[in-house]
Amino acid sequence: MVVRIASYNTALSRSHQGALLTAIKSGRDKQVLATVALLQHIRPDIILLNEVDFDPSGQVVALLQQALRQPSSYPAIDYPYAYCQAVNTGMPSGRDFDKDGIASNQANDALGYGLFPGQYGMLLLSRFPIDTCASRTFKSFLWQDMPAPCLPKDAQGKPWFDVEDMAVLPLSSKSHWDVAVNVEGRVLRCLCSHPTPPVFDGEERRNACRNHDEIRFWTDYLSSESYFYDDQGRYGGLEQEDFVLLGDLNASPVEGDSYRQAIVNLLHHPKMSQCAFPESLGAAEHTTAINKSITKHHTAVWRMQADYVRPSQTLSPSNQAVFWPSKRSRAAQLLEHTSDHRLVYLDLHL
Repeated sequence: MVVRIASYNTALSRSHQGALLTAIKSGRDKQVLATVALLQHIRPDIILLNEVDFDPSGQVVALLQQALRQPSSYPAIDYPYAYCQAVNTGMPSGRDFDKDGIASNQANDALGYGLFPGQYGMLLLSRFPIDTCASRTFKSFLWQDMPAPCLPKDAQGKPWFDVEDMAVLPLSSKSHWDVAVNVEGRVLRCLCSHPTPPVFDGEERRNACRNHDEIRFWTDYLSSESYFYDDQGRYGGLEQEDFVLLGDLNASPVEGDSYRQAIVNLLHHPKMSQCAFPESLGAAEHTTAINKSITKHHTAVWRMQADYVRPSQTLSPSNQAVFWPSKRSRAAQLLEHTSDHRLVYLDLHL
């Protein structure tokens, strides 16, 4: 059978807690309606949605599922299974992470940058059953527990974060998820994350350092390193061969402000498929001043390949694309009220 798997930074996050729920409930929010129509058009079987604010009540997830079950300009699609867990964004740390002299509850001092707990959360939707007991989350894994971490230093070469900071600072700005999806008896591991952007910091480059290690997390995880511990108390890395890496990684192997070696190492890991990157006509049209061999792979309007759906070398992709149609295409209307990112998908023979 052919299974379509996708990743999409929806940019649905709002500026205050509860606003996304209100927008979905209204049934009139243009961005929500456009996002629903886009998913109904592409029709992935499994999709990771980045930047969906976490709602502990579960109403955001339930209402999105309900909206997708209602036809729009496109036929309805049912996602009976969802995986959505708490994230670090907006969670107070009690520490002064930005070193402005004030330990506050503001976004820059949170465990992950966010204006409120759960902003910029993640949601995995699936047409196939999710084994929650076999799935793993790494929200609480401390940055200092990664061997030889890439930690920022101040202008004097001293550690930016002190001992007390490191005792509470997790590696994940949101979380890292290893979600087990049962596809007709075959277990597929969906490796989901959304590393912090490697910018919006200072000369110490604390966000670039964190982005590097959030990406390195997956490289070590694929290598089955033993140092990992998940939020469920289990140790060790990936034990299964079939996986798909999903998410807005905020890094490109050839462009941008990240420390690129991390994404290069991950994409060239022996367990990772070396299939070509997906491309689109819209991306090539959007940026004409630089090499089209690079720009055709862009996944964001701010001109970078940031979003990924990469299978393990044990899986066989038959088709993949970035949904970014030519501006002359009627399908381009689908993007009018949606995110500054583009949906990435691939089809797998399973």
